Amino acid sequence: MIQRFVLTVTLLAVALAYALPARAQTRTFVAYVGSYSAGMLYNMNDMVSVRNDFFISLVADNVNNPPATSTSQWALVGAGSGVAGAAGPEGPAGLAGAMGPAGTAGPMGPVGSGGVVGATGPAGAAGAAGGEIAETRTLSVAYLKGYNLAGGSSLTLFSATGAGNVERIQLAGGWEYSAALPPVAANSMLTIAVDGRSYSCTLGMFLLWNGYSTSDGAEATSDLFLTKYLGITTGTSQSVGGYRRIYIKYNSSIQISITMPPSMNVVWWSQVDYYPGVAPVGRYPATRNVFHMVANDWASSTIAASQVLTILPAVGGPGELESIYFVSSAPGQVEPHWLEISPDITVDGTDYRYGGAEDFFGNQFYGDQFHGRTDEYGIARYYKSNPPDSTTYWTAYRYFRQSPMVFNTSLGTTWLNMNTGDGPATKVGTLAVYYTTN
Repeated sequence: MIQRFVLTVTLLAVALAYALPARAQTRTFVAYVGSYSAGMLYNMNDMVSVRNDFFISLVADNVNNPPATSTSQWALVGAGSGVAGAAGPEGPAGLAGAMGPAGTAGPMGPVGSGGVVGATGPAGAAGAAGGEIAETRTLSVAYLKGYNLAGGSSLTLFSATGAGNVERIQLAGGWEYSAALPPVAANSMLTIAVDGRSYSCTLGMFLLWNGYSTSDGAEATSDLFLTKYLGITTGTSQSVGGYRRIYIKYNSSIQISITMPPSMNVVWWSQVDYYPGVAPVGRYPATRNVFHMVANDWASSTIAASQVLTILPAVGGPGELESIYFVSSAPGQVEPHWLEISPDITVDGTDYRYGGAEDFFGNQFYGDQFHGRTDEYGIARYYKSNPPDSTTYWTAYRYFRQSPMVFNTSLGTTWLNMNTGDGPATKVGTLAVYYTTN
C-alpha cells in the first residue's frame, strides 16, 4: 500500500512551473500512475513514486530511465518527508463483483500412496442355512377302511384331477384262510394311471412281498421289516400289508386302483398321502418330473441258463432311476445259485456291471446270510418251504433316492443268468421305477 503523504500547494506549483514554461491561462494536468516500474512506457506528465520520492516524466515514450538518475527524463517534484496523517476510518465494503468465467482445469496430480490397511472388523452374523426348498402345500390323505371287494371287481384307492404328487401308498388286505384260494399278494393287481399313462403290477411286487404259493401254507412272520421307503407289516398266504413311500407327480389326473381275480373276495384298508397343487419351484429335482414303472410279472416270467432278462428297456432323454425290486422262487433249490454277473446298468451309453445278484442288493453271499436292511438296499426275505414243496423264496430291493443314479441321454438295465446251480429259477419277477424330465 502506498503511504499517504502531504504535498503542499506551493510544492505542486513549483513542480508545474519547473516542468513546463509558464503560459497565460494554461493548465497542465499531472496523472499519478503508481510506483515506478522498469520496462513500462510512461507519457509526459505521468507521476511516479520511488519509495518516498515523486517524479514527473518530462518526455513522452519514457521507458527504462530510472527517475533518480535520469534528470533529462524525470523531474523530482517532492520528497515524502512530511509526516503521514492518521489513517482515516475504513470505508464500507464494496459490492461483490460478478463471478468471472471458470478457468480451465489443471492437470491431474499424481496418485497418492495407499493408506495403511485398517484392522479386520468383527465377523458378521451367519446367513440362513441352505438346503431343501420348503413345502408350502398341505399334506392330505385319501383312505378306505374295511372295504369288502368282491372277486373280479376293482376298487379305486385314490383319484384326483389337476396338479399334485403322491408321497406314500399304504395297503392291507386279507380274508379267512382257505386252501383253495391263491395268495392274495400275488394275485391282486395294482394299477397306477398318471396323465394318460397306465402301469400295472401285482400288489406283492409293488410292496416286495409276493406271497406264498406253497402247499404247507406256512406263515413268515419273522420276515416283517420297515425302512424309510418300504415296509412290510403283514405277510402270509392269505394276507398282505405294507407301505411304500414313492414320489408320483401328476399334472392333470391320477387314479390308483386295485383289482381282484374271479372268486376271490378280500377286505381292504388303504391310505394314500399326497400334496394337491403345483409344488414349490425347486422342491423336487427336474429329473423326477415324469413317473414310469416297468414290471416283469413273477407269476409268468421264467429264466434259464445264459438267458438275458430285460429289467428296464432302453429309454432316451434325461432322467433318474428310483429303484429296482427282485422276487424269485426256485423249486428244489438248496441255495440260489442263479442270476450271477447281474445286473448291467447302461447309463448314457456306458455299461456298469455288478458282480452278482446278492452283491447288488447289499450282500456278498447268499440271501439267507444277510440280516441287515437299510433305506437304500437289503434282502427283504429269504425262505425255504417244507416238503413236499421244498422251494426257496428270495426277495430284495435297491433304492437310488439317497444316492441318485441320474442319466442325461439314455438308461437301460438287463440281467444275465450265468450260473443255474442245481436248477434254473422257475419264477423271476422284477420291478423298476424311474423318472424322466419330459
